[in-house]
Amino acid sequence: MSSFFEMEHKCMTPGKNHLYCLVLFVAFFLAGPSYAQVSVNVPIAHWSYNAVEKLTSLGLIQSSMPGTKPFTRLEMARLIREARSALERNASRSRSGAGGAEIIQATLGRLEAEFSAELDELRGTSRVSTYIKPIEDMYFRYVGSDNNFSLENDKGQTYADGTNLRAGFSSHGVIARHLAWYINPEYRYSKEQFGGDDNDFTILEGYGKLQFFNLELEGGRDSLWWGQGYHGSLILTDNAKPFDLIKLSNPRPVVLPWVLKYLGLFKFAAFWTRLEQDRYIPDAEFMGLRVDIKPFPFLNIGASRTIMLGGEGPQAPKGISELSGRDWIRVLSGRNIAGDLDTNQIAGVDARLHFCTLDRWIPVLRTLDMWGELYGEDQAGKFPSRNGYVVGMKLGDILLTGKTDFVLEYATNVVAEHPGVWYTHHVYRTGYRYDERVMGHDMGGEAREIFARLEHYLTPDLILGLNYNAQEKGAQHQFQEERDRYDVDLTWYRSPQIFFQGGYRFESIENKDNVASADQDNRILSLSMTYSF
Repeated sequence: MSSFFEMEHKCMTPGKNHLYCLVLFVAFFLAGPSYAQVSVNVPIAHWSYNAVEKLTSLGLIQSSMPGTKPFTRLEMARLIREARSALERNASRSRSGAGGAEIIQATLGRLEAEFSAELDELRGTSRVSTYIKPIEDMYFRYVGSDNNFSLENDKGQTYADGTNLRAGFSSHGVIARHLAWYINPEYRYSKEQFGGDDNDFTILEGYGKLQFFNLELEGGRDSLWWGQGYHGSLILTDNAKPFDLIKLSNPRPVVLPWVLKYLGLFKFAAFWTRLEQDRYIPDAEFMGLRVDIKPFPFLNIGASRTIMLGGEGPQAPKGISELSGRDWIRVLSGRNIAGDLDTNQIAGVDARLHFCTLDRWIPVLRTLDMWGELYGEDQAGKFPSRNGYVVGMKLGDILLTGKTDFVLEYATNVVAEHPGVWYTHHVYRTGYRYDERVMGHDMGGEAREIFARLEHYLTPDLILGLNYNAQEKGAQHQFQEERDRYDVDLTWYRSPQIFFQGGYRFESIENKDNVASADQDNRILSLSMTYSF
């Protein structure tokens, strides 16, 4: 297993023949052995992502590839194991002080308790081929407000004024080391939000997985997040409800053979889904491909492309099953094509730089992360055009106490010469949406956003967060919608099994939906409890 996870970080030498590289990729995946059992995914909103980010900001994790989510539970365990090894190796050189050391131990302890079975699998101390965990965790959530509202990156959920309740649990199992399943049923109460009903029961996420060689094939309902953005990504987030999809991926990063080893760690993911029927072109198909590489410990590079095509009705272009080989070449060529080969595509690249041990030169900062996304809503020649971008940074362990981190991020997709081009399309007039919610950045099209977050550990088990988020929507409209959000949140880990969260948001909206003087203030209170078994 060590060869599977071990990184080789050297200079990156891009392949000259893309077809030849593709052949090598396929040969590698088909020929490679199976290194560990299949593993279910960690939901995108799970607390462990923030915990791993905290350990990364303290300089204990170098190999994370956060541009593609969700991670599997085994991948999360690999990162936890890396953090524990780094801590033991560098304990004598730590400059976080007693408070920082306590935070590291508490965070690692929670993660090791949550992923104990997967850590045993990686160590080789447990080889259970078949098991069922009837209840992975249970949760209860209350959300209250004085208006109907929705929250960003919340799987497309909507809430009514007054009381809203969510309660659910998750369960998963593995069969013969190569088959797995996961299910998250949820009960919801929101006044008249479910086709006029107050109550609803749904499968929030649920899927099956098959592992073969170094690949996992997933079928079912799941969310995706592609890109480096912290508060939002331009191409895919969990802002819309989870997709009913088929996904193929290598969930654990690998080092490719031959000269391709200079690319460093490599991951890819590809999916296909069909969007809802109640849209301008019903049942449109939606697919995507993402590739991540890590040529150096401090550098992540990703590239993504999504395509909307097909659908039902006389105005629908060709779908996947109707495309010939020549049609595929034209669709993927980067040209704008009208008629029955028309598609709605977004493509681009993103990157992240991670600098650790800065405290050797800067006595008030341990790590620095900087990231950027550049994606195009249209194509000029072979390259994306009409671009939007995201840039951000994270200051890790300010003052070297282990307690404080700061995130700042800016996003825009305003294109001066083409008002309203982002997340819209002349054929797929419902736009880049699924069940009325944008599948990319929650700010929507022709918008700008600035986001800031300060996170501080009051104790190793009590975390305070302060957010500010400003959005300008319809930036070239006569009346711009302006939103200012102020958030305070508190997370208390009562034990490794149970934690509580509380949050309050004040949101001020001017010219809502670009209507003059349509102003609104929202006050939102949320409380939740999660118990892990």
